[in-house]
Amino acid sequence: MRQAFGPFDERNPTERDNTMPILERTSPSIGRRIAAYLLDYFLLSVVLISLQGVIFLVGQGFPYNLLHTGPQIELWVVLSISLPVWLYFALGECSSHKATPGKRLFRLQVTNLRGARIGFGRAIIRTVIKLIPWELTHLTLMLPVPLWWDSSPGLRSGILIVYVLIGIYILTMFLNKRRQSVHDLIAQTIVVDTRKQEKAR
Repeated sequence: MRQAFGPFDERNPTERDNTMPILERTSPSIGRRIAAYLLDYFLLSVVLISLQGVIFLVGQGFPYNLLHTGPQIELWVVLSISLPVWLYFALGECSSHKATPGKRLFRLQVTNLRGARIGFGRAIIRTVIKLIPWELTHLTLMLPVPLWWDSSPGLRSGILIVYVLIGIYILTMFLNKRRQSVHDLIAQTIVVDTRKQEKAR
C-alpha cells in the first residue's frame, strides 16, 4: 500500500522548506492548466465517441438495445467511458512523463510535494476527486430517469451542484501559492511548469 501511494513526505521540515519555494515558483498559470485539461478532454472525446460508434456497428446495436433504464445506461457509461478516462489520467500522471498528453504539450507535470513522480494509488485518488463534477453530471442526467426520457424535463439540482463544485475547484487554485486545486490538496500533489523549472535550476 505504501509503495502504491508513495510516501507523502518523509523528509524533515527543513528539507521541505528548502524545496517548496522552488516548486511554488514553477507553478503554471491557471489558464495553462485549464487549456491542458480541455485538450485532454477533446482527445478523450474523439477516441471514446469513435469507440462507441464502432461498438454499435460491430454489435449491430448491442449492447445499446439492452439499455432501457437510467441505472443501466449509467452503468454502461461508467464501464465504457468513466473507467477509461480515470485510467487515462492516472496512468499518464504516474508514468515517467508525469503527465497526460495534454499536459505534455503544455509542458506541465504532476509531482508529489517534493517534486518526485507519484504512484498509481495517489494518481487514481487525484483523478477520481478531480472528476467528481464530471461524474456528478452523468448521474444527474441519467438518474432516476434519463433527461431525454423525462416527461417533464427541467433543470436538475445536481447540475447546480456541479457548477458550484467547478467554481470551488477553480477558486481554490487562486487561494494558495502552489496553485493547488482541491484534488491536489487532498492527494498532496502539485502541478509544475517544466519551462519555469528549467529556469529555476
